[in-house]
Amino acid sequence: MIIGKDNFASPLWAGFDGKTLPPHFAAWLAKGLVGGVVLFARNIDSPEQVRSLCDEIRAAVKPGDPSPLIAVDQEGGRVARFKKPPYTVFPPARACSLFGNACADIARSFGEAVGSELRASGIDINFAPVLDVDSNPANPVIGDRSFSSLPEEAGRLGIEFAKGLSASGIIPVGKHFPGHGDAATDSHEELPIVEASRETLSARELVPFSMAIQENIPALMTAHVVYPALDPLLPATISEKILGGLLRKKLHFRGPIISDALEMKAISQRWSVGEAALLAVMAGCDIVLVCNGEELQAEAIERIEREARENAIFLRYLETASLRSGRLRTLAASRDRRPPDRESTGSPLNQKTASLLLDCWTNAGQTCQDGKSGNIGFCKVIGQVILEGKIGNTYTGACSQFHFAIHQRNG
Repeated sequence: MIIGKDNFASPLWAGFDGKTLPPHFAAWLAKGLVGGVVLFARNIDSPEQVRSLCDEIRAAVKPGDPSPLIAVDQEGGRVARFKKPPYTVFPPARACSLFGNACADIARSFGEAVGSELRASGIDINFAPVLDVDSNPANPVIGDRSFSSLPEEAGRLGIEFAKGLSASGIIPVGKHFPGHGDAATDSHEELPIVEASRETLSARELVPFSMAIQENIPALMTAHVVYPALDPLLPATISEKILGGLLRKKLHFRGPIISDALEMKAISQRWSVGEAALLAVMAGCDIVLVCNGEELQAEAIERIEREARENAIFLRYLETASLRSGRLRTLAASRDRRPPDRESTGSPLNQKTASLLLDCWTNAGQTCQDGKSGNIGFCKVIGQVILEGKIGNTYTGACSQFHFAIHQRNG
């Protein structure tokens, strides 16, 4: 994005329809109007096709301009963009909590398996792990996407998953700051309000994020949720009190902040997408997502460009945002980044990890099948032997298979 004599990485990351790069989107990339790309299931056919698409995206940028980063949401369970063979199918993150003392190991192996397949397809970034605490049984959107209803465990397992992604050469992004787990509504459809006190938020929602920040998580994504105890008026995505005051100043996070998709109704029913993009950047977001809708994306591009030309203060926000998002480009270009292994997609080792997780998950005591909060029990087989105070053959066998898989992966 060229403003005057300066060339900034655009804060706008966007998505498109189809399995090849549309001409209008290629033109935006060539002009530097889009800084990154978010892929969805609608863009994915096969590993070869995705690699070709990623090459096409990167080739669209002019030499010398900031390289576009390519991201997906690949959590496992309900939220997975790569979900057809030969890609490995994983259960939701909550399955990691069923492995007793091996929880951290399985979470890291889970992350490494997911990351290896993303890396093999040309992806740079995974919008995971979910660091939300599963605290509200009425929550329609988080539930089994959360690693735990216990703040420390949600943080510990989320961090291990992130480390697994990093070990595979994928940049992890923790979400949804400052916590979406206690919401009773879905921000895709309406604006949730979490009425918890500041003390409760500090002791519950913020714990996993604080832990992840201490472990140097590279980036965080915001929540389209209002927290009256933190800001009585604005959702976190466009709240300087929450992003600047709490996340930057109190929790000392220095990495890039990424908005959730601005076309979600929690935002778009109250602000235009263009206006929301400006508000998010001025609140502290370094990257803003508009994943659907060519007209909405064009609106965001126009508003960002116009504001940068007319408002010197906003231009400084863009400069800061470009520097922070540049850290992700540095990570992606690092010589230390693990090279892609095309044989990892659907590999026996990844299938073994998924099988162990799925076996425990399908035996878990779920009270409903829609993934909502409150439906997560314990593994009937593993939970039984733990409650009886002994380790039975089934538990021992499952764990020995898991540790054998870990040894194979790390050996």
